[in-house]
Amino acid sequence: MLKNYIKIAWRGLTRSKWVGLINILGLTIGIAAALLLFVVVEYELSYDKFQRNYDQVYRIYTQNKIEDGLEYTPGVANPFPDALMAEQLAFDKVIPIIVENEVQINVIQESSDIPNKYKAETVFFSTSGYSDLFDLEFLSGTIKSLDQPDQVVLNQTQASTYFGNWEKAVGKTVELTNGVKFEVSGVVADLPENSNFDFDLLASYETLRSHEDEFGYDLAEWGSTGSNFQVYVLSKPETDLLLAQSQLDGFSKKHFEGRGNSEISHLMQPLSEIHFGTNLEPLSGRLVRRSTINTLILVGVFILIMASINFVNLTTSLAIGKSKEIGVRKVMGSSRSQLIFQSLGETFLSVLISTGLALILGNLLLPFMDKIADIPADVSFFQPMIAGFMILLIVLLTLLSGFYPAMIISGFKPIQALKNKFQGAEIGGVSIRRGLVVLQFAIAQILMIGTLIAVRQMNLVQETDLGFNKEAIYYMEVPSDKITNQRIESFKQELIRIPGVKAASMASDAPSSGNNSASNFYFDQKSEDVPFPAFFKLADEDYFDLYEMEFVAGTGYPASDTIRNVVINETMAKKLLIASPEEAIGKSIKLGGGAWVPITGVVKDFTQNSLREEMKQLVMTTKITSYRQVAVKLEETANKATLDAIKAKFEQLYPEQIYTANFLDESIAEFYESEQKLALVYKIFAGLALLISCIGLYGLVSFMIGQKVKEIGIRKVLGATVSQITFMLSKEFLIMVLVAFGIAIPLAYFMMKDWLETFAYKTELSAGLFILVMAASLVLTLLTVGSKAIRAAVANPVNSLKDE
Repeated sequence: MLKNYIKIAWRGLTRSKWVGLINILGLTIGIAAALLLFVVVEYELSYDKFQRNYDQVYRIYTQNKIEDGLEYTPGVANPFPDALMAEQLAFDKVIPIIVENEVQINVIQESSDIPNKYKAETVFFSTSGYSDLFDLEFLSGTIKSLDQPDQVVLNQTQASTYFGNWEKAVGKTVELTNGVKFEVSGVVADLPENSNFDFDLLASYETLRSHEDEFGYDLAEWGSTGSNFQVYVLSKPETDLLLAQSQLDGFSKKHFEGRGNSEISHLMQPLSEIHFGTNLEPLSGRLVRRSTINTLILVGVFILIMASINFVNLTTSLAIGKSKEIGVRKVMGSSRSQLIFQSLGETFLSVLISTGLALILGNLLLPFMDKIADIPADVSFFQPMIAGFMILLIVLLTLLSGFYPAMIISGFKPIQALKNKFQGAEIGGVSIRRGLVVLQFAIAQILMIGTLIAVRQMNLVQETDLGFNKEAIYYMEVPSDKITNQRIESFKQELIRIPGVKAASMASDAPSSGNNSASNFYFDQKSEDVPFPAFFKLADEDYFDLYEMEFVAGTGYPASDTIRNVVINETMAKKLLIASPEEAIGKSIKLGGGAWVPITGVVKDFTQNSLREEMKQLVMTTKITSYRQVAVKLEETANKATLDAIKAKFEQLYPEQIYTANFLDESIAEFYESEQKLALVYKIFAGLALLISCIGLYGLVSFMIGQKVKEIGIRKVLGATVSQITFMLSKEFLIMVLVAFGIAIPLAYFMMKDWLETFAYKTELSAGLFILVMAASLVLTLLTVGSKAIRAAVANPVNSLKDE
């Protein structure tokens, strides 16, 4: 019996080769797209799930309630971890994690005085309690070594890179550029790539305490908060989280009440949310937004629904061709359930063939997935999770695509089936297929609108005035010389003498960067803290000219190695309730426990981080010991020889340091890499959606014209022109597109409005954009329907009327 069903299914599939090919092509595209998107979504959702305490680990982050809203930072004040560890509260374990990125590691060689230099992407400082929260597989040594200063644990890759073989690493010495030396006390297996806690080196937290001058961390300073200084806690399974939060509120009140006019509190972020946060960046790895994941899932579902709709439309349109076969089977005693099973068998065979082709297509496309997503190069479809998804997909598609046609075909009345006489309603109803095509075009239009909005937003990001000139800026990371940092001034002066270099400046960071350093501050000789923090950038006197920043009042500050004058931005002036920028000049500011210094100027607001974030209140001042970057403005005549000369001068002054340099415009572009990839996703899948829609539309047009052959012939005999017949056949499809547009508008509007909310600066959702999509849909419909309608209109009416 089963063998017979398979034969019948194959015969049904090959009976109409062209339609069968279209069905399989549509399903193949849909399944391949769904598989590729599933790989991306499954990988993103798997972040850190391998951690045994995945559901019990929380990050404590800082909330600062100010006059006009709330500000958040993933970090805490420097003394916070020690104070929290001392009080414990409702938490089982409390550990600090301080992260340093792009750290140079010097490996001391026994046979040479010259160390080998390496660049570590991520260095964590923590305690032996780290392994109580996060899983580590020790290949040698133990976590207990981190209770002592100057101890470090390497991951397997770094240990092998530094010493040739990881087994030789324990007992060896590595050194940071600040002169602090560490003994390698352990080696751990590399963490999976899907982790936001992947480190190259895990150093002891006690090292920061014993080398405060070298690292610059004042572990007794409560007044400032850095995003790299974080704390994590482990809750017990039976912990009442409301009680834990209540205790944390009491802790915050105890240590922060009276330290300023703003209200500082601390909240708990589950480990499961860290990878999907908004403005709370993870320690390492990267952040992906939930809205992006939801969009990818929605796009995959859309594509599958559209492919299924095509299958339904084309299958039901072929029902008349099977009518005699169904009539004979019913007369011979076939039950309706048997006919349903047979029809589903044909659908299953189509889905199975399509899935096999989709696997081949997906494997060919998988290496290019890094263009739209951040997934490992070695990812494949041959995983248990993906295999389960494919089985589920086959079952769902078989039912979704095959159930309706099976019900229609099995419901034929034998006499009508044998005579091949049906009305449209008896083979599924044109109205139902119209509804399916409307749904298809609504989905396609949603994706088209999403594509246009994403592209417009990315254009806005690229064209927005950042408040400074990012072009032809080339910057280098430089090490600190511990206390004085004297070499950086010499380096700056040497760079200015290089042909092709127009100007140079020293700073803590570029105008737009990931830095969010902040401090409490005082204003205008008042004894009370200002009720919001001051974000700050440290830069020399040439910084403003180098980046071509504009002043709305006053000027920049004179040259100084220490904090003697400050410049504020427009936002800071407004938040300080200064009536006009000119009135700010001469007033004084005190950062933290520093001295009172005058304001020399108010600089026009410029983008300090990315355009996703609101403008922050900013203070700029000089402090040579905090400079870690030198930037140069290149002349138009600058070439490779100029860049080589810059590198040579760096290596001359910093022979112990690895040279790292970048163009500022490229670094800024990296801020929006995930959004650029999402825009590309919209482009690709909107194109697929339109292709599938046109296939489905063509199938429905073919069916409906087939039902109206005699009507067209009669109209022509009675004098109807080709244009009148073409319009008659096309108008209802144009109406369907307009109905689809009415459905798509609100759905697309709310979907993209939610995505745009992640940007502080966003494009407008104008009516013109929606009208453009509608016009494009109408043109596409006219091209698809018109070609078939014109062919039917010019056909000889004698051929359509002679056969009754």
